[in-house]
Amino acid sequence: MHTIQLNVDDSIFDKFMGLIEILPRDKVEITSQMDYPSISFEEAKEKVHRAVNSISANKGIPLNQAIEKVTTLTTKIVEI
Repeated sequence: MHTIQLNVDDSIFDKFMGLIEILPRDKVEITSQMDYPSISFEEAKEKVHRAVNSISANKGIPLNQAIEKVTTLTTKIVEI
């Protein structure tokens, strides 16, 4: 088996997936990944710093809202 990575433009993604779907399912496995913009090490460090500080300040979002965000993101990934 071979592994390839493709970057497919959004304008033809559905057509491309339609072509792939005609191949035997036991011969082709499709793993789709979202394209998230990268951030710098400094940006990541600052986000972690703010998150850690918000714990001691008792700031943040309610648990049910956080779970809803994760569930929504997971659903979007599965739908791809």
